[in-house]
Amino acid sequence: MIRRQIAIMILLAISLAACGPHRNQYIPKPPARLSILLHPDFSANNGEVFWVVIKEVDDTRFSNDSYEEIESILSTDEWEPDVLSVTSVVPGEERRVTVIKPYQRHVGFYFLVTDPQYSWKALLRNPIGSKCRVRIGQYDAVIDSVGGTW
Repeated sequence: MIRRQIAIMILLAISLAACGPHRNQYIPKPPARLSILLHPDFSANNGEVFWVVIKEVDDTRFSNDSYEEIESILSTDEWEPDVLSVTSVVPGEERRVTVIKPYQRHVGFYFLVTDPQYSWKALLRNPIGSKCRVRIGQYDAVIDSVGGTW
């Protein structure tokens, strides 16, 4: 009887050990990153410092975002989850920004300049590589390289 109880206890211990944590459990990958090089011309925003807001967007959201809505992001302490980065830019000085790369949506770049009557936003469409360069001119911004090296 005692041998039987010992055998049952040993089998139970082995069973519990087999159900314990495994070394090969699924470990989630860290989120993919997008490295962005902002390359403003000296003439961007007439040589004055300006802000760039980077957001995760879809086509509709990007089209409907107004300058006032984007500008209001600067005055809030907590950003919405779709805001990837807010950074100041000095014309003539490159700036590198790294953000979490959207999985299915696009990346919208919004340039908060003194005179927003010209092109003040640009869209990087999905699929997105791991790097991109954004050339910012006096009146426009162009995403001219995706992936690869700079």
